[in-house]
Parts: sequence; C-alpha cells; structure tokens
Amino acid sequence: MIKTETKKQRVTKKPMKNWHREEVIDPQTGELVDRYRFQIEEQDVNFHKLWLWHLATALELIGNQKIKILSHILTNINSDNLLIGTMRAIAEATESSTKTVNDTIQMLLDADVLRKRQAGVYFLNPEIMFRGGTNKRMDILYQYHDTSKKKEKKAKV
Repeated sequence: MIKTETKKQRVTKKPMKNWHREEVIDPQTGELVDRYRFQIEEQDVNFHKLWLWHLATALELIGNQKIKILSHILTNINSDNLLIGTMRAIAEATESSTKTVNDTIQMLLDADVLRKRQAGVYFLNPEIMFRGGTNKRMDILYQYHDTSKKKEKKAKV
C-alpha cells in the first residue's frame, strides 16, 4: 500500500470588513454630516473557480468506471448539493455495474466526499463543491455539518 501525506485543509471562510458612507443629520447641530458604517461578515476565500462540465468531460476521457461515476455525481447534484438516484439508475447512466457504483459511493462516503441522507439520496460535501452564492453555501454547510453531529450522537447511544 502506498502511504500518502495529506495537507491540512485551509480555512474557506474569513471575516471581511465592509463599509459604506451615509449622510445623516446631526441631532445636536442639524447639519448634514458623513458617517461611515462598518460591518464585519464572513466571506468565502481560498477557493478556485472551475467549469464543472469541462472537468467532468476531462475525467470521463480518462475512462476509468469510477471516474465516470464521480463525473456523473458531480454533474447531477441539485441546488441543495444532493444527488438523488438509486445505485441501479447511476449504473445505467454510467454504463457500469451496480457493484462498481456501490464500491465507488462507499469510497466517497468513507472519504467524507458524500454523506448518505437516506436511501437513494446523497449529500455532496459543500466544502468540496457548491453551486450558488455565499449565503446559500453557508446554509448548506450548516446542514451538512449538522448531519455529522446527528450521526455522532446516534453512534454514542
């Protein structure tokens, strides 16, 4: 077995200071004055933009069945980062065996790329890929990590 080192994942959120100028009336003098309002909010950083269709096509060119399955998963995620489909449906779409699909999905589950939400519904880790804006991504990240906490609680019981 080949041993590989894994790099520590970099933080994907960073507090950012935003400001804007307002003109307000000073209550003591009645003058119109400029006031600056600062707001600190978390925003995504340390990410790369990629075009999924091109990446999926390139992965499929390699030809490995597991890569075709991964490509299918990445291109069929809905707006909530969910893959909805049975093993048989994925196998038919990728022209693979259900055993290969099952093995591939199990490997992705073990690597925390996917989480099983229920039968036929898998949650793609939003720290790996997400389509949408920052607020939606934060909501999906919360849901993803919330499923992990529920899983840990069940394991303790």
